[in-house]
Formats: sequence, C-alpha cells, structure tokens
Amino acid sequence: MQLTRSNALLRALNTCAKFLRKRKIPKQAEGTALPPMTDHIAQDIGLTPSQRAQMSHRWPSEENRHPYL
Repeated sequence: MQLTRSNALLRALNTCAKFLRKRKIPKQAEGTALPPMTDHIAQDIGLTPSQRAQMSHRWPSEENRHPYL
C-alpha cells in the first residue's frame, strides 16, 4: 500500500513539473527594441521626408484597435 501511494505521489509531482515547465514564460530581454525614428536618425540613414512619412503610415488593417467596429 505504501509503495502504491509513493508511486502515485511521484507521478503527480512529475506531471505538475512538466506542466509548470511548459507554462514558463520567457522573460523579455531589456534594451532590444529599436529606438524611435527621429529626424536626426532618419537623416543619418539617408531617408527623405517622403520616405519617412511612408514608413510612419499605418493602414487601418494594420491597427489592433478599430474604433468603428
């Protein structure tokens, strides 16, 4: 009886450990995001004002928030 109880306990702990391992969320690395595009950076890259405007334009289908739906 004792052997069955310890085996069941080990099996339950093993299942919980597997579940927690899969559920672990990776941490975001800090400082890996691109800096915001400023006029100075755009000029250093060689972008014209029209190219910069094209880069900042977002179509409604690219937005996550749709206020008229």
